[in-house]
Amino acid sequence: MDEKIIVYEHMSNGSLDKYLKDANLTWTKRLKICIDVASGLVFLHHSDAILKKVVHRDIKSSSILLNDDWKAKISNMELSSLDLLHQDMGHVNDNAYATLGYLDPQYKQGFLTEKSDIYSFGVVLFEILCGRLAWAEDCKDHTQSLGPLAKRCYEEGNVAKTVFVGIKEQISPESLAIFMDIAYQCLHDKREERPTACEVVIQLKKALDAQKDYEIWVVQLPENFKEIIQMSKTPEIFATSRGKDLYDTLSKGILIEEGQVLSTP
Repeated sequence: MDEKIIVYEHMSNGSLDKYLKDANLTWTKRLKICIDVASGLVFLHHSDAILKKVVHRDIKSSSILLNDDWKAKISNMELSSLDLLHQDMGHVNDNAYATLGYLDPQYKQGFLTEKSDIYSFGVVLFEILCGRLAWAEDCKDHTQSLGPLAKRCYEEGNVAKTVFVGIKEQISPESLAIFMDIAYQCLHDKREERPTACEVVIQLKKALDAQKDYEIWVVQLPENFKEIIQMSKTPEIFATSRGKDLYDTLSKGILIEEGQVLSTP
């Protein structure tokens, strides 16, 4: 009947937004999902003699679908455009609060570019880290949504305090630092200062490698290693230690602050 439809493969785990507050979605799984999405953006934003550059224009956690193995794919291509120069903002639902939480602050210039997708993805990165949607029920305007809030927290050095409690203990300090840095860069006010999708993939893979290294060694540490560190004379030096470095240091022994007693079962 001349009706146009978009057909997707069935993604049994549904959309990402349903799992932001699910502690069963581990930090490692979350990093892999981020890499999948960033890789999808690399494909969309790539331009050559055969493939034209595609701007998605509606990147948000509900547009990211997950299969049985938690592999992620980008959906909701209805607003996508091949025309980079004249993308009419009339096609974007400005009245949808869920969309406004991800929208490039420079959208008022009248068009969206691939760097607008990067901004939206930066918001998604912080959603994944903080375990909450970009637009909370008490938000009155864009300045109160997660993007601007995360930027302020980063600049004040408080982002770590907003990490979702369900995954906070799993994350290696190095992985967290790399992730926060690239997520913050994605939210830069100036489009030209935001990273490309390729650059985001590189940094996210570094964050995943750091996390894997941490997990390999942290399982070999004593169960109460955090308690031991807090009792040391200089606990702050361990804050950025990688898994193997931490393991090697504790294996050699550390100085316990005078008057501290470690109780064992």
